[in-house]
Amino acid sequence: MKAFKLPFRQLFILLLIAIAPQFLSAQNFFSKSKSALKEKINGIYLFAGMDLGKQNIATGNYSSAFNYNLSNYNNNAFKPGFFAGISAQTAYKQNHAYSFDLGVHRMSTGTNYKESVALQPFLGSFSPFKADNVFWMLNTAVHYKTVLNISDTSKFKFRLVLGPSVDTRLSKTTEDNLAHSNYHRFVLRGDIGLEFTNRTYYTFFLHYKQGITSFTAAPINTTLNSFDFGMLVKASDFF
Repeated sequence: MKAFKLPFRQLFILLLIAIAPQFLSAQNFFSKSKSALKEKINGIYLFAGMDLGKQNIATGNYSSAFNYNLSNYNNNAFKPGFFAGISAQTAYKQNHAYSFDLGVHRMSTGTNYKESVALQPFLGSFSPFKADNVFWMLNTAVHYKTVLNISDTSKFKFRLVLGPSVDTRLSKTTEDNLAHSNYHRFVLRGDIGLEFTNRTYYTFFLHYKQGITSFTAAPINTTLNSFDFGMLVKASDFF
């Protein structure tokens, strides 16, 4: 008895007919999963931008084996760095909302020494403390947001942003500061700012962060202040 054989073309067609329902079912599953994921992350935003930072430093009665010429280190200016992160935001109810932000900052700060010492017979001003001015920080913030009724909110929205933030230093300190344990690892700051949204296309923001606790250990008191300029986009726009 001869074996029953099907031409390759017919066999291929039968195979397509057999797997088509499973393929359509899987496609429908992935399509639904993608829609569900997009709906869940509708309140998740990505942000990035530039920060301008400065440290205001009062050394008090601090002393060390070193003295630094402030003509090389004193820089009373805000210097640029950059940051990026993720933000989880609640939906607006009666123009009020909250957000939880997590970002990584690469800060390069100005250093404003409020005190100096003179070393005879040398000319100039000196300090026994040399501030670290370039470092990585992990910023965690909780913000309250409210819509300001100063424009047509159906087209443009301006929002006031308020809340606390905590910076965690990720970079190592210099050897001198490490030996004297001059820097704290955590800094508490207060944030205030504005956000501008063009419908739902994009959001620009400007935040000012004022140091509340000292960035350095006593007797050195250092206030870390910064301006953050950046942009928020919905994470769902990338899915």
